[in-house]
Amino acid sequence: MFAANHKIIFIGAGTSGRLGILEAVECVPTFGTKPSQIIGIIAGGNKAVFRSQEGAEDNSQQGAKDLAKKAKKGDFVIGISASGTAPYVQGALAQAQKIGAYTALLSCNPQAPIKHAHIHIYLPTGPEALSGSTRLKAGTATKMTLNAITTGAMALCGKTYGNLMVDVRPTNKKLVARATRLIGQIAHTNENTAKRLLKASGGNVKTAIVMHCKKATAAQAKKLLAAKKGFLSEVLRFTAKIIARLFFARGGTKPTSLRTGQVVC
Repeated sequence: MFAANHKIIFIGAGTSGRLGILEAVECVPTFGTKPSQIIGIIAGGNKAVFRSQEGAEDNSQQGAKDLAKKAKKGDFVIGISASGTAPYVQGALAQAQKIGAYTALLSCNPQAPIKHAHIHIYLPTGPEALSGSTRLKAGTATKMTLNAITTGAMALCGKTYGNLMVDVRPTNKKLVARATRLIGQIAHTNENTAKRLLKASGGNVKTAIVMHCKKATAAQAKKLLAAKKGFLSEVLRFTAKIIARLFFARGGTKPTSLRTGQVVC
């Protein structure tokens, strides 16, 4: 769905809305997504990110209006509400279903109303240490769940390589160093070569790796990746499992540095 040019939209009020925005924002540097691909919406608008707008969660009509501005048929809308009953979120989910979007409700209430949700993601966090303060256990569990949702979606779209984030955007010194290490690790090359490849690729880790492993130009590498919908493993073709089988066939012992499913040059 996401790979077919649709969006993932998180919508919530208060802490739930802030967590959705945080998740959406972090996907850009981590997975190289466009800001328009994963979106966070909060009741009360942007000002609610920094200052509580408690009454905003009671407006179901505003939830529907805010969602309608961003969503279209085929998008995936995830309503976030610890109780599952926030009118703003329920209104948004109702609107999402009306326009033909897929919907999910992420809540910590097993009895949450799910009339407008195709999926109910229930987190059994139990009572809060500070009764009613759902920014505590519910908030923490929600953040972990959002991490799992986006990471799983990005892996299915080819934006990871094993547990490596190969679509990272090297936009600062730390991320440039990380991108360089990724190229060296996957392409089995030294730091200087990795730096040269990163520069030649225009700062694209996957392109740099394909350039080295396939002896290709940046343009050729990009075409190879495009033909495989961005999946680095598909371009590199050989898996560690195949390499291991060849190794065993020659009477060798299991190479501990290779993991099943990992692609090597």
